[in-house]
Amino acid sequence: MRKINMLRFAAGVITLMSCLPCMAQNLKVTFTTPFSFYAGGAKLPAGTYTIRQQQGDPNIFEVQNAPGTHSVLVEGRQSTKTTSGSPQVTFNRYGTTEYLEGVVTANMNSVDLETGVAEKAAAKTGSPQSHTVAGK
Repeated sequence: MRKINMLRFAAGVITLMSCLPCMAQNLKVTFTTPFSFYAGGAKLPAGTYTIRQQQGDPNIFEVQNAPGTHSVLVEGRQSTKTTSGSPQVTFNRYGTTEYLEGVVTANMNSVDLETGVAEKAAAKTGSPQSHTVAGK
């Protein structure tokens, strides 16, 4: 009986340890923009921001400025895009207006963020100019 309990305990520990790499892959990228931009349906001012994947739902991302005064939740999905080196935050520009498009990483943790209503309206009038901002 003692041997069976030890085997159960060992199996439980192995199961818990195998979950740690999955939790460690949560996306968190910090970036600075000299321009205001839309994330989802919210317009955010220029500044330093962090994009964090939410613990409870891997398809929800929080975009929050450094002081914590501006924050928005945006839906996203995993992307196959990759970059070498540091993460890149991608934006689409229509005219003079910027829209947060996603995050490209080197470790297969890239994400495409959902297009907001404002960007969908802008897309009807022209093509986007895609560009990136370095992330940390």
